[in-house]
Amino acid sequence: MFTPSIASEILNLHPRTLMIYESENLIKPQRTATNRRRYSEDDIRQVRVIQFLTRQKGVNLAGVKYVLRLIQSLGEQGLDLSQVRELDMLQEVSGNGISA
Repeated sequence: MFTPSIASEILNLHPRTLMIYESENLIKPQRTATNRRRYSEDDIRQVRVIQFLTRQKGVNLAGVKYVLRLIQSLGEQGLDLSQVRELDMLQEVSGNGISA
């Protein structure tokens, strides 16, 4: 479990950004008995996904919410993300140029 300052150092972002992600329901850190935020490894991974989508792919936070819900829905239906990557590789090999 990481404090907001440590988590923000790990992720190279401002602690306020973590609070914004929480207010947008993109992450949900645990709370201590004294109501202080604590970020788990899963929270850190989730923020890295958010950073990838926003920084590398130019997706805004509304789009990030949609993508994360879609990924969760696919997981609930039994689709593993590794299967999605395999499909993407198959498309590249087949030469149709479509990428996910």
